[in-house]
Amino acid sequence: MKAIEQFRQTGLTPPIRTRAGITSWAFFLLGGPFLIGGSVLALLEGNILEQVIGAFGLVFFGFCLLLYGGLLVRSGSRGMLTFTERGIYHALYGLEIDWQDVGPAWVYEVSAAGSRHADVMFILRQASLYRRQLGPIGKFLFAVMDRQAKSRKGGALEMGVRAFGTVAGGGADVSHALEGMRQRLEQDDDAIALGIPRIIRFGLSNDDVIEIINTTVLRRAGDAPPG
Repeated sequence: MKAIEQFRQTGLTPPIRTRAGITSWAFFLLGGPFLIGGSVLALLEGNILEQVIGAFGLVFFGFCLLLYGGLLVRSGSRGMLTFTERGIYHALYGLEIDWQDVGPAWVYEVSAAGSRHADVMFILRQASLYRRQLGPIGKFLFAVMDRQAKSRKGGALEMGVRAFGTVAGGGADVSHALEGMRQRLEQDDDAIALGIPRIIRFGLSNDDVIEIINTTVLRRAGDAPPG
């Protein structure tokens, strides 16, 4: 039975959990070092432009590989993404998020370099409470998401996005997505938007994740005592 069908029939009992498969480990053990090696080669043997690209790739892919390796290790028996009656376990941050702190979810969709990219975002309330539970990398990722959500319209971040869009395409599209995020968070200074990327939700589509989160949030709001 598919996870979404299980949810529609029995809710979150038992929990719905996604796990890393052999493809995930193969990418980490083979694909990651290949990307790092290519960046090192460009840095050592390329022309000036290739060296700049290689240096950027070394930092970027190195950070991604470190992040992904930690994610695979943390997932363990708990899985990459777990929905329970209590809340959401998000292995990217190693956080157990209580449903009372989860707001609505939506699709964050942008285009770049001729391709469209869509992932799920949801509102996390009382972000400062969860930030204290994070390690250095988690705090850095929180800071990035916080900066995006609270960036000023027409500010430096949006100008950078538009500049990137000139090269890769989709700059205006990203600006629109950022504005949608800001509007959802403008009433709560201690809320940020967190993503649920494809790498942790194997077997669950964008629509599936949104249905699970929004249905559970609405149900729990209806069960809450008045006042």
